[in-house]
Amino acid sequence: MILSGFAGLGYEMVWTKMLAVALGHEIVAVLAVIAAFFTGLGIGAYTLDRRIRASAVPGRWYVVLEIIIGAWALALIALIPWFNDTMPMIIGEQPSAFRQWASVFVATLLLLLPATAAMGATLPAMERLVSALRQDGWAVSGLYAANTFGAVLGTMLTTFLIAPMLGFTASLLLLATVNFACALAVALGPARGEAAAALSPVALAPKLRLGQPRLAVTLFLTGLIGIGYQVLVIRVLSQVLENTVYTFASLLSVYLLGTALGAFLYRRYAPREGFEPVLSRLLALLALASLVGVALLWAGGPLERSIPDWLGSGYGAALTGEFLIALAVFLLPTLLMGATFSHLAQASRDSLGVGRALGINTIGAALAPLLFGVVLLPLAGSKTLLILVSVAYLFLIPARNDIRWLAAAPAGLAVALFLIPAPLRFIDIPSGSEIVSYDEGVMASVSVIRDPNDVYFLKVNNHYTMGSSASGFSDRRQTHLPLLLHPSPENVLYLGLGTGSTFAAAAAHPEVSATAVELIPEILPTIGAFGPSLEAYRTSERFRLLVSDARRYVGASGERYDVVIAEVFHPSRDGAGSLYTVEHFEAIRARLAEDGLFCQWLPLFQLDLATLRTIIRSFMTVYPDTEAYLAHYSLGQPLIALIGRAEPAGYHRGWIADRVRHRELAEDLSAVRLTTDFALFGGFLGAGDALTRFVGTGPLNTDNHPVVTYEAPRFVYTEQEPAWVRLLALVDALDTDPAELLDTADPAFDAFAQRLEDYWRARDAYLEAGVNVVPVNDVEAMLEQIADPLLSVVRISNDFAPAYMPLLEMAYQLAASNPAGSRRLLLALEEAAPARPDAARLRRELFGN
Repeated sequence: MILSGFAGLGYEMVWTKMLAVALGHEIVAVLAVIAAFFTGLGIGAYTLDRRIRASAVPGRWYVVLEIIIGAWALALIALIPWFNDTMPMIIGEQPSAFRQWASVFVATLLLLLPATAAMGATLPAMERLVSALRQDGWAVSGLYAANTFGAVLGTMLTTFLIAPMLGFTASLLLLATVNFACALAVALGPARGEAAAALSPVALAPKLRLGQPRLAVTLFLTGLIGIGYQVLVIRVLSQVLENTVYTFASLLSVYLLGTALGAFLYRRYAPREGFEPVLSRLLALLALASLVGVALLWAGGPLERSIPDWLGSGYGAALTGEFLIALAVFLLPTLLMGATFSHLAQASRDSLGVGRALGINTIGAALAPLLFGVVLLPLAGSKTLLILVSVAYLFLIPARNDIRWLAAAPAGLAVALFLIPAPLRFIDIPSGSEIVSYDEGVMASVSVIRDPNDVYFLKVNNHYTMGSSASGFSDRRQTHLPLLLHPSPENVLYLGLGTGSTFAAAAAHPEVSATAVELIPEILPTIGAFGPSLEAYRTSERFRLLVSDARRYVGASGERYDVVIAEVFHPSRDGAGSLYTVEHFEAIRARLAEDGLFCQWLPLFQLDLATLRTIIRSFMTVYPDTEAYLAHYSLGQPLIALIGRAEPAGYHRGWIADRVRHRELAEDLSAVRLTTDFALFGGFLGAGDALTRFVGTGPLNTDNHPVVTYEAPRFVYTEQEPAWVRLLALVDALDTDPAELLDTADPAFDAFAQRLEDYWRARDAYLEAGVNVVPVNDVEAMLEQIADPLLSVVRISNDFAPAYMPLLEMAYQLAASNPAGSRRLLLALEEAAPARPDAARLRRELFGN
């Protein structure tokens, strides 16, 4: 039973990841998959219970069920890829919530049903077998504890070890082998000669006054409430924990571990008489424990911040910290959930039947994600809903004579929690800042923060800062750079929206019509704080904003795009790794027009070089002539653009002049300093052979083996060196060859290539010079740090404006307070860059000579 539970939860971990790439990561789709899994378990447990109870050979039933599970798991290795290719077309680009839920739920239910139905019937079959062999009908709780403990092992080992090492196909092969081993062990052991065993004639369940209808309702509602509580707690903790693939596994493991321990303790210590009084006490204690768990949620933020003080830093310490936070919140409630279900299932043994009891309870659990996570959460909020869910256990107490004293403590605590003015909201904000808006929506908790400098920040689930009103320079360059690299873009697709600043920059390109696809609907109403409002886009003929999963949208869309721009996706966030797979890059290539271009932005400040190499290697599998660019020269938050297209680039001198034919576009490019060929191509890092040497040999990130999903979280769990260390290592490792970028047949190639190579050398020197600079407001103090290094950079390339223009500006600022120093700086600039007239012109304006 331990091994069977291990395989069952291992399958859930693998199947949900495999299906999400096509069904989508919207909460409706994710919860529909979970509901389909639970429903299949419930159908199997309920419908097969009567036959298993009537059978003289339940052991053979168990053997067949395990064989069916393993065989269907093997079949799904071939079926899931076909399913994933088909479903985006059925669901559509932007389905209604009902259509998405219904199509995902029904399709997933049918796809997994042979295996999940068989899983649901294994516990009833084993219970009948063990009861017959032991002549003891009190086996339910022990078997349930063993099976659930196996589920803990399956969740942890599959997520932390098996899937990362083997990939999904090999993981399914291993898990199927476990099913076959279980079948073989029972067939050769306890199932042999089982027909000769007879059930004990004595009562095998507590004496029961509760009628079957009331018992069934109690089973259904405890399943509904228990999983509803889990969904809501996980949602609240998403504001505290890192939300990686390991976060969910830790939370689920603690939930299952508590349930297993509760069933084990019930098996060992529960009285075998007095069903109703025991149930009443269990339900009252469960309500109290759930409310205590809610109270402990307020400590989640402080606990998370104190982890380094307790456990130190590092990958293992961070994961242990997440596990301990989950343990603090979940342990007491789940102990009592496990004991309560064991009591109800044991009491059902000779009336409803263990299988039917399990089926009814599981169907209730299947409804919980939709009801609590999608319907009720936006209406009531997590705090109110969690308190009400906890109190709901009190209404199931059958011993009405004892209700007053049993309910006193939970009711008192519930009132106290309601009176606490603070919501279950965790937002880390700097001193002096304020929360402008907060939306606890279906998909995420989204907030807009304003700091004392009147800068607005967008945060998702507290951990992810999606941009700010001060990052417009970087955001707008993320549109202009890829659009300028295309000769004449008209139809553009954005995957991800963030603050909307990047998308808004497309308006400066008069010929462009653009569509943005955003996964988190709660983000859309906030974009007015950072640019055009949501209403402005709704009335626009050129721009569309859609709420949809990026991967599914690309698979479902029939449009062709001149440029596809994939926004910055945090690689460690659960689900983001699927946006960096070979299959996703191939799907985007299929959506590109003949001369189309795909730009994938990568946050070098949010990933290590090993993950960067994996992503580039996977990208180059689809786009062999990949080019890499820097978005800007920030040392703190460097961004890398991977540019993929069908044919290699071939740019010529004067490209910007030929591309920019509208005044509005020219003005916008001037604001982000992209007005020359050198400014555009100056961020070029390398292509083709240079990138191939940098990435070397290694694994690809694929749907079957999502390396990034499992490796990227290490970055957020461990202390990292500053981002500039990785940036300089990348720059140093790449060779920039003008022939990989420019049209070698252009008559001006040689002269332009030489100047561009000088520009790149100046850029690299500029980045190195910036490492030790400490920004200060005093001009003279700043010049002491940067004057000589920047003059050296200017001498390498007179075209390198990022070094020349700041010195020119500081000379102007210095003129009033230190004219002699200003004049000396301008003369030094003239000497360093004789080809540029700006310094001499400013010197004559300020000093006349």
